[in-house]
Amino acid sequence: MAQPNSSAGKHLPTWLFVAYGGGHIAMVLPVAQRVRDLGIARPLVLALTTAQAPSRAAGLETVGFADFVQPEDAPALAHGAQLLAGLSASNADPRESAAYLGLSYADLVEQLGVEAAAQAYRTFGRQCFHPLPTLRRILQAVSPSLVVATNSPRAERAAIEAAGALTIPSVCMVDLFAVDEKRWIGQPGYANRVCVLNESVRQMLLAEGRAPDEVVVTGNPAFDGLFDPAHRQASIDVRQRLNAGRRKVALYAPSPEPLRHPVREQAGNERLPHDVLAHLLAWAKGRPDVVLAVRPHPSQAQDISLPEGGNAMLAAQGWPLEPLLHASDAVCVTVSTVGLQAWLIGKPVVQVPGSMFDDGAPFAAMGIARGSPMADVGAAMDAALAETVTERTPQRAAVPQVIEVLAQTANL
Repeated sequence: MAQPNSSAGKHLPTWLFVAYGGGHIAMVLPVAQRVRDLGIARPLVLALTTAQAPSRAAGLETVGFADFVQPEDAPALAHGAQLLAGLSASNADPRESAAYLGLSYADLVEQLGVEAAAQAYRTFGRQCFHPLPTLRRILQAVSPSLVVATNSPRAERAAIEAAGALTIPSVCMVDLFAVDEKRWIGQPGYANRVCVLNESVRQMLLAEGRAPDEVVVTGNPAFDGLFDPAHRQASIDVRQRLNAGRRKVALYAPSPEPLRHPVREQAGNERLPHDVLAHLLAWAKGRPDVVLAVRPHPSQAQDISLPEGGNAMLAAQGWPLEPLLHASDAVCVTVSTVGLQAWLIGKPVVQVPGSMFDDGAPFAAMGIARGSPMADVGAAMDAALAETVTERTPQRAAVPQVIEVLAQTANL
């Protein structure tokens, strides 16, 4: 088994951060970086699939499932490679993806048996994974003094549960509203502390049975940098890159829609993000005064294509999000966290319903966005672009508040 180590910080306690890609790793990285810079612990990031590239780019010590394979895992890795071949291409490391899929599937077989595991995977795909044995293995190898994971229901949930079984203190960081996740995060004993976005989320978890001192309002660290003046300055370059000139910039940030909901019996429409894009492209075709910028989710990088010669342009993951948001005049989402981020800096937001995750991202219901049926999204974007953008007052930074919770929990 690979034994990750670092000469830097080798005498410090190890805090293991566990995160998937997208908004989850974005929430973890600024906290892990600050922990490293303060020298209070050695942050080690178990970055899952698409989270590996941003974690390494942030200069953090990064590991994955592939770093903990054992010789007897060879059949699982071979099966993982087969599973990977049947999935859409992604920007994740194939070696890591094969290890993640193979070990997670082997855990599923251990938990359910061969036939039931096969049926679960046919029905739910990766959403049925709960790799508790593998996370227990990783925690035993790393021996962290603290485990920090976000609210994702697969490996991150398994990390918290494995920490509990091994009596390792743990903290769960909740990115948004925990509408589905409250079923397990709200249970007493799931993580020693929970960091949440706002008081509404805190009260919801208290109603589920958490003790008042276990749930702390910290905000989401991924949003701390939104108000950095450097992003406003960088947005000038983004507009030039988009060849916007005097035209307005409409940003579409799609979210992947799996075939099945990860935690409940509900089918999804995989075509939803593409159908919304088709309507936006048709709208943009009649608005030569607009540039439509499309920023795919990390797991959609290979699935989104745009017609050539039009006024739509791909703003891929290599484009920093914050300057792109500041460069935009209106933003369209289904359930992407980008909608909340845009609203935080005062951008008009349009939300198209129809996702299986609608109740987990109630932007329109909370007044963060204007809701619009897909067929009317063009008219909604027209109205949004006609609004006056008003920058909001920055909130108190989340990173130091989260670190305070981590330090207190690590010393339990």
